[in-house]
Amino acid sequence: MRPLADALIMLRFKPSGRHTIGGDDVTLRHTYQATTKFRLQPAWRLKDPAVERDAELFWRAEKLLPEPADLEARLGELCLAAYDGDRLIALTTARIRYIDFLCVKLAMLRVAVARDYRRDRIGAILFAEARELLEQWSAANPDEDVLGVGTIAQVMGFPPDTRLQAFKLASRVGFVGWTANGEQMRVGWFEHATIPLRRPEGPIRSQTGSAS
Repeated sequence: MRPLADALIMLRFKPSGRHTIGGDDVTLRHTYQATTKFRLQPAWRLKDPAVERDAELFWRAEKLLPEPADLEARLGELCLAAYDGDRLIALTTARIRYIDFLCVKLAMLRVAVARDYRRDRIGAILFAEARELLEQWSAANPDEDVLGVGTIAQVMGFPPDTRLQAFKLASRVGFVGWTANGEQMRVGWFEHATIPLRRPEGPIRSQTGSAS
């Protein structure tokens, strides 16, 4: 697969799990179905003014920018956006955080989808593709010491006795523990990430990088 940051990427998902990226028919490690044809636009640390403008309009339309939100900080976390034509219909943000109980730095991912597109599984597709983009970035920037992506499981709307899968093969994320607020935390480790044999005193560092 070509690096996501190289160009605008067109996706057409098919029931077989195969889709077209930039004209080349390939098979993803993730299998999804989506009824909407849309395109993905990388945004991670690119400061693209068009995507930033569209993201702000999207957040305001979906009421996802409450006061006193730090707009500049939010824009700096843009990772990947999904467009249907000229309309931004979904996006991911990533915040690099040190996770104390794991002793690692992770890119904490959040996904937002326009209300009228939430039945198309765009969120699942966007999460998987954002994970791939961040893994490529992490491998190219070992000094950042980011070893994977993390997310907090969204459980609103589920009956109290619901049990969720500990590991999801499609998105390659698994349960690693509970946050201080009692929420499920899930992590997808990057293939190039390595860890020491014993718990370190501070953050785990990559082989060539240094932890901050």
